Parts: sequence; structure tokens; C-alpha cells
Amino acid sequence: MRHVLAASCAVLLIAGCGSQGGTTPQNAGVEQRDLFAQKDREQQELEQQMQEKQRRQAEEARKAAGVEKPIVKPLSNPSATAKSLTDPASVLKDPASPLSKRSIYYDFDAYSIKDELQTLVEAHAKFLLEHQDFKMRIEGNCDERGSREYNLALGQRRADAVKRAMTLLGVPANHIQTVSFGAEKPKELEHDEAAWAENRRSDIVYPDIDAPR
Repeated sequence: MRHVLAASCAVLLIAGCGSQGGTTPQNAGVEQRDLFAQKDREQQELEQQMQEKQRRQAEEARKAAGVEKPIVKPLSNPSATAKSLTDPASVLKDPASPLSKRSIYYDFDAYSIKDELQTLVEAHAKFLLEHQDFKMRIEGNCDERGSREYNLALGQRRADAVKRAMTLLGVPANHIQTVSFGAEKPKELEHDEAAWAENRRSDIVYPDIDAPR
């Protein structure tokens, strides 16, 4: 009998404690969710701080290694000046500029442009496209061998070949004039292969800026 009474008292005591104090299951769930949310926020803040720290470290490493590219690329030609950037004529006359080269050379009795001279033709075509207020004259020349009539015709074909190449690159045809001097305007006066090679050429002339030829 005493055992039954003791067990009953224990049950009543536990029930009383549960009704008077402690946290209900519903409240416990809310508190648990709040705790998880707080931990998530703390974790996100920690990750953001780590990412920012890594970004700063990477930036400092790049600067220390000197791999950051300059905003403005330095001029490849040390002799270039502010004048050459604003005055196109100075670029054409600058010996360090590829545009200062004005002659296209040919093999004997030929008028096709050699592969190694294509870049020169392209450079002058690009210049005309960028400065369409300039005009060009292409002068065809030959060595002294051959008749006058044949050399005049060959010189014309040489000048026309350069013009055709430039128009294919987009230069308006009316910006380029062609003329043939045949063998009448030699660059070299000797009568050997070295002189003849210099005289088989087309000369690129900019009438507005070049001295009278």
C-alpha cells in the first residue's frame, strides 16, 4: 500500500512541475528555428569576410608581382611624338614608321605583289581608310630592258595591281590615281641586276604632302 501511494505522489509531482514551468513544445520549436537562423547569418557573414580577405590578398599579390597591365599601352615607336598623333603627314615622313616605305618591288617581267610586301600595301590602305581626305598616286616603273611601249604597259599593270589590292581592302577607287613611267624614271642608273631590281617597282606618292616628283 505504501508503495502505491509513493508512486502516485511521484506522478502528481511530475505533472505539477510540467504545468507550472518549463517550455512548451511549440515554444521550443520557435526558439530552435531562431537559433538556426542566427547561425546561418553568422556563417554567411563569416564567408563574406573570408571572400573579401582573399580578394584583397589576390589583388596585393598581383601588384607585388607587377603583372597588372597599364591602362594605356606605351607607344612602340620611341620617336613618336604628340605631333605624329595629330598630324598624319608626320607619320608618313617618319623614317621609323612602316608608312615611310613607299616602293613595291617586282620580279623580272612581273606585276604581281610579292607576299612579303602585302603588309606594306595593307598599311597604306589602312592609312587611306583612316584619313580619307588624303589622295594617293601609284607610279609604275620598269628597268631599262624592253621596248618603250612594252615598259609603259608593264609599268601601268604594276601600278594597277597595287590599286586593285587596296580597293579590295576597302579604299575607294577614286582616292587612288595610277600612272606609268616605264623605264623613264629609274632609281638606279647602273646597268646591272642590282640596279634593275631597284627600278622594277611601283612608288606610292601622297601628292598633298610629298615634294613634287
